[in-house]
Amino acid sequence: MATELRADPSGPIAESSRVLGIDVARGFALLGIFFVNAAFFGMPFGEMYETGAPVSEGWASQAAYWFTGVFCTGKFFPLFSILFGAGLAIMYESSRRAGRSFGWIYLRRLIVLALFGIAHIVLLWYGDILLLYAGVGVAMLLLGRASPKVLLVIAACVFAVSIVSSLGFAALTSLGNASIPAELSEAGEPAARAMPAADSRIEQLGKVLTDWNTNEGYDTRLIQLEREIQTLGPFSNAILLRMFLYMFSLVFYLLVTVWIVLSCFCVGAALMKSGFFHDPQNVWRKRLMLVGFLMGLPLSILVTHAASHSDSFGWMAIYLVGSNISGPMLALAYLSAILTLVERNPGNLLAAAVGQLGRMGLTGYLLESFLMSAVMSHWGLGWFGATTWIERLGLVVAIYLVILVIANIWMQRFRYGPIEWLWRSLTYFKWQPLLR
Repeated sequence: MATELRADPSGPIAESSRVLGIDVARGFALLGIFFVNAAFFGMPFGEMYETGAPVSEGWASQAAYWFTGVFCTGKFFPLFSILFGAGLAIMYESSRRAGRSFGWIYLRRLIVLALFGIAHIVLLWYGDILLLYAGVGVAMLLLGRASPKVLLVIAACVFAVSIVSSLGFAALTSLGNASIPAELSEAGEPAARAMPAADSRIEQLGKVLTDWNTNEGYDTRLIQLEREIQTLGPFSNAILLRMFLYMFSLVFYLLVTVWIVLSCFCVGAALMKSGFFHDPQNVWRKRLMLVGFLMGLPLSILVTHAASHSDSFGWMAIYLVGSNISGPMLALAYLSAILTLVERNPGNLLAAAVGQLGRMGLTGYLLESFLMSAVMSHWGLGWFGATTWIERLGLVVAIYLVILVIANIWMQRFRYGPIEWLWRSLTYFKWQPLLR
């Protein structure tokens, strides 16, 4: 495993400087986050918002739901964030040694990443994380020179803000749900509101938004419209729907997610600067694994249970605060375990294959979105709303294996993934060599 940080003065970090464990962790994270994202690709947002465990789908789907909730949900975007922060530290050190300007290069890198994120939202999926990373990454421009101790102190302060903001979000959500009694049907259930008449589904969407049912956390008419638009199109309607869903989710991103991402950026940069990634004897690896697995896993089980009861402030608070704690905890445990296993057996063929995918992680992330959209959307197979949890789990494994094969074939001939090559070229204002 490469353990030095050498740089080519004219361009990005040299290939010999890569840390295999980081690439393997990134490739592993692509699978974990895909398990989480698959539900949002395959079922209406409102169903994800309102429902919990899929009791009606049988024991296999319930097992898939619990596996995703306990081991994946809220764990892999922190892992990606830690690796992003580590990449920042590598880039800063390489720029310093090569005598290049760090700030402008890093800012251009973030601008290009933001453009990728916008394209991802508009063309494929509203659950994009790239735009958020680019925005939060700007704050790290001020922290590139910070010492590991300063970075960890900042991370702790930002993490404290995430706990407070999570409690605030839980309180606002609970107050909103309880503010006005819902109109009840004769059966005592919340009365369904009629779909407004319109010449097109996008006009119906506009009328529903102006006539939002404030007695519900999420207007159930939007579930029907999302099903129809995703399975029948047209593509222009799907774009507008994605933009609405992104804006709807943005409140949660800004109040809760952004603070976790920033704190994990700081932790990743601190770990890289302190030698955590390069020192096989680092005592913190074993400590993080013990804390993460012995404390993080039980808390994650409680969080997954709370997700099915999050209509009250208490359960919502447990879900949000518990996620904020257990997610980074297990992310660090996963990272420590991967680094340790890779260093013990650096010639492992599986690690090498996953590491190749990790080297083109951005391409892999976008390719996951493209292939899952092709399965679910109207322009592909149109399976949106027609799959179960266990079926989506199977789709994730199958698509991931396809991408894994593609990545290993591609990286035999090329230096970077195609999106990474474009990202680097636009960042450095110079076409980077692509062929090996």
